[in-house]
Amino acid sequence: MRSSLELKERRTWRWLLCLAGGSVAAAAEPTFYAARVAPVLDRHCVVCHGPEKKKAGLRLDSFDHLMAGAESGSIVKPGDVKGSELHRRITLPATDEEVMPSDGKPSLSADEIKIIALWIEAGASPTKSLADFPTAPALRPARVAPVPLAPSWREKAAEIAALEKKFGVKLVPRSQVPTDGLVLRSASAPQRCNDQVLAGLAPVARFIVDAELARTPVTDAGLKALGSWENLRAIDLTRTKVTSAGLAALSGLKHLEVINLTDTAVDDAGVTTLRALPGLKRAWLFGSKATVTQYPVATAP
Repeated sequence: MRSSLELKERRTWRWLLCLAGGSVAAAAEPTFYAARVAPVLDRHCVVCHGPEKKKAGLRLDSFDHLMAGAESGSIVKPGDVKGSELHRRITLPATDEEVMPSDGKPSLSADEIKIIALWIEAGASPTKSLADFPTAPALRPARVAPVPLAPSWREKAAEIAALEKKFGVKLVPRSQVPTDGLVLRSASAPQRCNDQVLAGLAPVARFIVDAELARTPVTDAGLKALGSWENLRAIDLTRTKVTSAGLAALSGLKHLEVINLTDTAVDDAGVTTLRALPGLKRAWLFGSKATVTQYPVATAP
């Protein structure tokens, strides 16, 4: 029984053939190269071996280019998997300097490697159909790369550590992914994190995505510093001395999603300012001077 993914793949090809004026009866099956091999090469290889960039004189964006090989010669030997340079390169350890893809790019999956091997073993044909490869795995959807929240902080690790020691705050990685950014934590000693400290963190501010400033002596002057922290997603200002007037300094934070203004002097004028923030999803205003306790939902009783 054919998988739903394979059936969907066949229907898509037939639809495209109809749009192009082709006959479904004349070409009911897409070629294995077009349906399975080319997408793998496009996903992993064409960025370095395509019309814009031809490393080692190799292009992999069409069958003819693939079979033409590189400056060093052929990379595919029809019927000879082990003798094909393409297969050798994609099965090398990730640490090998000759591995493809290179430069730390994601390796081919086991299924993708099997697709390439089956195709070469069967003669590297441009015309054999999917039906000629009944044991070939279906292609899984490509993984979507996570969106970086901030630049990688790793190269600035020493400077970050020095500023932590100087100001008595913590700059903690949000996850093991360095582009997920840093969290500014002050809970262990909130009184140390004042307006001057926020200004002093400017050299590493682009890496900070979450500022936990509850119960600190931060005022509207500190908000001026925060207003330049371009990658901030969340700010907790609970029980600080900020006011509605200071919130205007945050107007340039296009990524800000969450802000907590519980037990502050912020009033309805501040809520109006918050409404103008393009990315804001949630604000808490319990115990403030505003007539709403949450934005954008509940109103005060």
